[in-house]
Amino acid sequence: MTFTKPLSTFFGVMICGAFFGPCLSAQTPVSTSPGDHDHDFPQPYDSEPEKTSPMSAEQAAATAVLPPGFRCEVFASEPDVQQPIAMCFDGRGRLWVAECYTYAERPDRWVDDLRDRIIILEDTDGDGRADKRDVFWDQANRLTSLAHVDGGVYALCPPQLLFIADADGDDVPDGEPEVVLDGFEVDTSSHNVANGLKVGPDGWLYGRHGILSVSLVGKPGTPDGRRTSVNTAIWRYHIKRQTFEVFCHGGTNPWGLDWNADGQLFYTNTVIGHLWHAFPGAYYERMFGASVNPHAYEVISQTADHFHWDTGKEDWNTIREGLSSSTSALGGGHAHMGCLIYKSGVWPDEYAGNLFTCNLHGRRINRDILEREGCGYVAHHGEDFLLMKDPFFRGLDVIAGPDGQLWINDWSDTGECHDNTGLHRRSGRIYRVVYEGDAKGAAKPQHADWLTARAQSDFGSDQINALLESDEEARRAMGVRFLCEDFGAQATTVDRLVHLARTEASGLVRGEVAAGLQRLPIDRRIEVAAALCERNEDADDRQQPLMIWYGVEEAVVEHADDAVKLAIQTRIPRIRSLIARRLGESLDEQPAAVERVLAASLASQSADIRPEVLQGLGQGLRGRARAAAPPNWDAVAAAVQRDGSAVEKQLVQELSLVFGDGRARDAVVTLAFDTEADPANRRAAVNSLMRQPSDDLLPKLIAAINDHVIAGEVVRALAHYEAPGVSIRLINRWRRSVVDRSAAIDSLVARKQHAFDLLAAIEAGKIPADAISPYQARQIENHGDAKLSERLRQVWGNIRETPEAKKQEMARWKSLLTADRIGAADPVAGKAIYLQQCASCHQLYGDGQPIGPNLTGSDRHNLDYLLGNVFDPSAVVPAAYRMSVFLLQDGRVLTGVVTAENDNVITLQTQKQIEQVDKGLIAQRKLSQLSLMPDGILTYLSETDVTNLVAYLMTQGPVASE
Repeated sequence: MTFTKPLSTFFGVMICGAFFGPCLSAQTPVSTSPGDHDHDFPQPYDSEPEKTSPMSAEQAAATAVLPPGFRCEVFASEPDVQQPIAMCFDGRGRLWVAECYTYAERPDRWVDDLRDRIIILEDTDGDGRADKRDVFWDQANRLTSLAHVDGGVYALCPPQLLFIADADGDDVPDGEPEVVLDGFEVDTSSHNVANGLKVGPDGWLYGRHGILSVSLVGKPGTPDGRRTSVNTAIWRYHIKRQTFEVFCHGGTNPWGLDWNADGQLFYTNTVIGHLWHAFPGAYYERMFGASVNPHAYEVISQTADHFHWDTGKEDWNTIREGLSSSTSALGGGHAHMGCLIYKSGVWPDEYAGNLFTCNLHGRRINRDILEREGCGYVAHHGEDFLLMKDPFFRGLDVIAGPDGQLWINDWSDTGECHDNTGLHRRSGRIYRVVYEGDAKGAAKPQHADWLTARAQSDFGSDQINALLESDEEARRAMGVRFLCEDFGAQATTVDRLVHLARTEASGLVRGEVAAGLQRLPIDRRIEVAAALCERNEDADDRQQPLMIWYGVEEAVVEHADDAVKLAIQTRIPRIRSLIARRLGESLDEQPAAVERVLAASLASQSADIRPEVLQGLGQGLRGRARAAAPPNWDAVAAAVQRDGSAVEKQLVQELSLVFGDGRARDAVVTLAFDTEADPANRRAAVNSLMRQPSDDLLPKLIAAINDHVIAGEVVRALAHYEAPGVSIRLINRWRRSVVDRSAAIDSLVARKQHAFDLLAAIEAGKIPADAISPYQARQIENHGDAKLSERLRQVWGNIRETPEAKKQEMARWKSLLTADRIGAADPVAGKAIYLQQCASCHQLYGDGQPIGPNLTGSDRHNLDYLLGNVFDPSAVVPAAYRMSVFLLQDGRVLTGVVTAENDNVITLQTQKQIEQVDKGLIAQRKLSQLSLMPDGILTYLSETDVTNLVAYLMTQGPVASE
């Protein structure tokens, strides 16, 4: 294919807005509805100095460089559309546009004196230009995207996802927007903000999230502990079930997604690579920091086999200084916005299945050629599809219209996401790329009926079985995904997946089996994984070994015997080393499993198994200064010394240091604060150092409190230090990071002075009072300082209610928790609350920790028994479950149940973790009459949550999770 003008002439053409002078579109403004709100709407203003102006929309379209047979048309431009951050079509073929005026240059991020709005543009006479414009809603703030569905519109306005109902379709909201979800972080970032609403062929509403912040997402009123943590990721919300989940993790600032004809999702990204094929539950490469799962260990690289900038000669941000000829030839730069996989039928067949994305700095649309490879896809470099000469062109998305043509929303500005020079808010364009050549075909739906049927209410096992029995790999692959989503807990599903793993010829189908592991009961995952690991053709696949690992890592420690067997028998070596690594990390909890995997590696006849096990074990212990040697370590070392390779001998030498006198402290310190080192190793190194904290570490810890990898470990480590300035940094971290909030409060209440500073921060309004849990309030009380306790009562409230108050509260709940209400409750939802609130100390049907009494055999079917233990847990406390309070010589207070004790060390189970305390550090010890279970555990739960929890606690047998 050739362009109408050579690529080499594109950047040599000296045409810019300054040359033409300030010129806006010559298009006649479209008509507006009588109900237009523009007279009430704050007038947008430009904050960018008027050095240049954009070409007119018509000039920009006329000078667009496209392949033969294509032309660029203006559908709408300023003043009819401005700041078009997102767009979508409705069922009537009208274009809905989100205009975002509240976005601001740094450091403001967002402005308060403007609003955002949703407009509807329509071409009523069929000439290709919008001639009708309606304002649907103009009360938005931080509007980043929208999605039109039957009955209304979803609008993403972080921190909220809103639904604006329009049941009668009159283009007037039926009432105030409904807050569907909240918790999307917006204070710490703007250009990485949650964005990108798009309804998938499966009926889910999909969105994107950047790397600079962490969000805790849930329905309004959901406690933090039950929300979903989201960092750089693709997420989705089920419109009918009203459930939220992360689809996959990874990226930098994802800003485009689409599905191919087979229903597989792809998304575009910036800086580290531009394209990923997204499997459910996958962990993909990220620009910095660590995955939300500390045991993911390794991440999957991008799907594309190329970059669009000169990685050999330039840093990614060099493009801000200007576009080099080499980067231009490769595609124009690292920042990609929007994603379209063409499947609409109008364009020539050579474009079918191709992926298109806007290149922000290159002012063009890149084209990638998707091809099936192994268990997924590879994307090859295609010739750039479109080049724009307007220096203001900033394409943010590309979508296919009902007409089968390509539509672009142009932000029309000279800045980028890091803009600090100002914004050009009063311009914006919608372009339409039209093919009218000889090969023109007829428009067809974006997705086939077999794929969109998933969104229908009658979709069930019959439809899934039909997909699984199809001759087409695409249908079988989706059949596996839907089977795991809907019936993952069923034993027959596991049996079917085992059969597919062993017999399926399609790598794509096997990839979906691996992705489905995370939805299976944890005790059956290794069984399916073992069948997948028999397929040595997948050993070198770019993603399959890691997809299998993501599916089994949670089961490795809990089902160690099965994991050891898999490690030895797998025909995918990467799984072996990852299992050994996970077991090495849990050496203190599972020493027998480490011994067994070492023994099995010694007994194996394969020369590859032993070094792979040693490599994984070494990686798992890389951050440890010292660890107890497995009983058979001497035998392993002797065998390696006798017949091992040089690599094995080096691994044994390193491990022998850890199992002997210990790794040099300086090496552990260096590892802990090396930002380029493995994230899991860095975390382990910090924890290892905190077994013997020293003053020289404090400056390093303070400097690392916002480190994207070890911040959580640093927050917990600072509990060891009384030094000035520690408390203010912990308080600031609480305000900065939602994921570290509980740990920050734990560290603050551990020391008397820090607790005073925490209460002062609450009084000053920097932290809300309910950030302190009942357990943490009791920690403050245990310092035994009368002034501190009185301050706590003034700021937070009483630690314990009076017995009479307890009785009244129990009576109230008893009247609410009627048999009918409990019978109508949702025990599955109740199980989720149990796992969050109770499982850290109690077991029920094997779920949870055996710290407090086992609930499985208790009198939990008696409502009076349940309420009595919940509201007054300290009324009757067996000696084995009474709390002990320890005042340490360094000033900390620890509270928990003593689970083991010898002459030197006391093992203490706190409400959250196990602490091993050197007896020489204990200044005072006293036995409390209180239970480890705090009062007020129901304080933060709604009536529905409490009812569901009670319904689960009163069940007669195990309940499947959601």
